[in-house]
Amino acid sequence: MPLFRTITLMLVALTMAPVVTTGVILIRSNIEALKTLTWEAQQLRVEQLAAQVRFFFDRIRQNVALLDGTLNLASLGTRERQEMLSFLLQHQPEVNIVSLIDAGGAPLPGLVAFDSTRILPSELARHQEAVRALGESEEEVRFSAPYRIQRAGRPELVIPPRDDTSVVMSLRLEAGDAAGLAMEISLAPLKDELRRGLGGPEERVILTDLDGAPILSGSGGPQEGPGDNLGAALRLVSISPQGRPVAPRVTGAMPVRLPDGSEFLLAYSPLQQPPWLALSLQPLDAAYRATRRMTWQVVIVVLVSLALSIGLGTLFAFGVTRPISRCVSGALAVARGNFGFTIDVKARNEIGELAHTFNYMSRQLQFFDGENKELLASLERGYLETIRALANSIDAKDPYTRGHSDRVTELALEVGREMQLAERELRILRYGGILHDIGKIGISEQILGKQEELTEAEREVIRQHPVLGERIIAPIDFLQPVRPLVRNHHERVDGTGYPDGLRGDAIPLGARIINAADTFDAVTSERPYQTAVSPAAAIGILRKLRGSQIDPLVCDAMIAVVERRLRDGTVGASPAGARHPDSGSAA
Repeated sequence: MPLFRTITLMLVALTMAPVVTTGVILIRSNIEALKTLTWEAQQLRVEQLAAQVRFFFDRIRQNVALLDGTLNLASLGTRERQEMLSFLLQHQPEVNIVSLIDAGGAPLPGLVAFDSTRILPSELARHQEAVRALGESEEEVRFSAPYRIQRAGRPELVIPPRDDTSVVMSLRLEAGDAAGLAMEISLAPLKDELRRGLGGPEERVILTDLDGAPILSGSGGPQEGPGDNLGAALRLVSISPQGRPVAPRVTGAMPVRLPDGSEFLLAYSPLQQPPWLALSLQPLDAAYRATRRMTWQVVIVVLVSLALSIGLGTLFAFGVTRPISRCVSGALAVARGNFGFTIDVKARNEIGELAHTFNYMSRQLQFFDGENKELLASLERGYLETIRALANSIDAKDPYTRGHSDRVTELALEVGREMQLAERELRILRYGGILHDIGKIGISEQILGKQEELTEAEREVIRQHPVLGERIIAPIDFLQPVRPLVRNHHERVDGTGYPDGLRGDAIPLGARIINAADTFDAVTSERPYQTAVSPAAAIGILRKLRGSQIDPLVCDAMIAVVERRLRDGTVGASPAGARHPDSGSAA
């Protein structure tokens, strides 16, 4: 026991000395460092705000680029272009008006999309004037000066009132007669970002132009607060040789004294596109209030650390192996993916704190893991909707193929479940079913829409659509597992299919399932020169093709699915299907 007391007192003395010394040094010598941290924190907030504004516009640009790259705007007709503009308007709620323009900035006839329940013709005209005012330029993206629209509602037109600050963004295109795409973008979503960027009730977070004129303010609107102070603050940041303010090239923060005698902590961050400036103004006294609070926090931390050191010295003689072992076991459980696993350690020392922190971390990992899974599911739903829209655009080229991709996908998934495929394989199969005929977007409508029997040369063109489909989806990373299904869905197990003449198990299983579903939909769908057969008769056709065109295992699963549908009364001949048989399968 004397040795225990001696060791405990030695540990307490050895721990107390550096803790108390460190606390005194922190309090006496780190005041300026704490102020610098305050500047950096405000600078970081305004830099994050600038990044969010850039992301806001970059996301719209990327979505336009994705649509252009996917649909090849130059090859689309007026109707398809208008549909694309409507699609963009529906899926970008911040876009009020979108139009395709020529090199002079004039809208192309019939290629303007806007919500007629919110936008008046006069506002559409103002948008077009702003587009023309941008003039001709080789720049990839240009922005107009922001403008504000305030008007009362129009009950006779069922149009609500509008109070909105907007900006015109023009993107340069190389799409034939369409030299650019112009959009009126509402800045209302950015107001929420500004409000979230506030570090305190007395801070103002503002977007300004290069003259210091406010565009949006996180404290309620650009009309609030002394506008002269913004211009004066901007002049303190940088002054051009002509005496007018210019945007700084880097992010920074500095204390400033304005002409009216008020002192502020000013943080700024430039935006290149659009050419705006993000500013944060906070009264110096309020900014340094956090510094004083941090000083007291240092005192509290020192006192807490001192108390913990005394506890550590007192309890050092007791065993700590068991709590450490529990922490190690918990860490291994989390490392194996068991998020949410907690450990029960009742020690009131650093090891106990470590255990509590570990439990909090484990629960947070469980929460974030769930959020990530939900986000992934949301992204996949978005991908699926986009893919389905592409497939529907193919089906819409011919009334006889309308709904074909959906029917094939639904049947293929039932067969996949019958064969007990894993969830990941079913997801790939879904994408493959939707996209299996995507290559027909590159086939002439004269061939696709031909009413008579196709010539051999035309059949050869049709047989290229699996290869074209694979090329279309090749640049898309998450569709890489789908490429073999798109390319090989017309292969036959006897090796007489196309385009590669694969045989048996060399054909991907997903492609074999889509081939069988494609065949069933073809024989049960009406064609100009062939009457659809009943599902029961289609079973006989499937049996004849078993082992030659259709994989035997897939064929058996397909027949089981169709027979179950017949028993349940959920299957019948489809009103429209594929038009031309491709080496044994009609779609």
